[in-house]
Amino acid sequence: MSNIQAKKFKKLQKELDYWHSELEYVLEILKEEHVKFEEYHRQYCKDNGINLKDLNKQNSKRVDQLIRKPAKQQIQFEDKTDEKYFKKIYKKIARKLHPDLGGDAEEFKKATSALREKNFQKILDICSKHDIIIEMSEELNKILEKQIENVKQQINKEKSTYSWKMHLCGGNKLCKNVLVQQFLKQLFNYEGKK
Repeated sequence: MSNIQAKKFKKLQKELDYWHSELEYVLEILKEEHVKFEEYHRQYCKDNGINLKDLNKQNSKRVDQLIRKPAKQQIQFEDKTDEKYFKKIYKKIARKLHPDLGGDAEEFKKATSALREKNFQKILDICSKHDIIIEMSEELNKILEKQIENVKQQINKEKSTYSWKMHLCGGNKLCKNVLVQQFLKQLFNYEGKK
């Protein structure tokens, strides 16, 4: 690998670390904000005489369609080359960290989890931590670019939720009320009393 490709790899690795850190930050905020949004919209409905139980009953099919729980599925690689490269790196880790070979059981579990999640960032961290040398190539750089794009898309998806928007409202009650009105319109097609 050329010096330029190696520098590009380091840059992409740092960028991937950054975006994973951003995703963790967003998800941590959303843990609390989901609860806050739920409490706020229920209180708003109570204060404004909106019967949520009736709205849920009247719109059960619509609610089920909008809030369908996604089936847990294994993340798929975009192409077989990515999967092959990932497994190649994982095998290097296994040779060094597998408990049957005198390796660190906890770190091996982390690597196995990263493989299951298709998480290059975790795999690269483990390699760095344990001085496992990875063959750098333009192919690897392209895989990292795809991973970065996937994490960015996940962040954007999380930031499009009502809970995130509630977080952005801060203490602004008008902003929160407008947000709840939008939520009720989207979920129940409810526009208030006329």
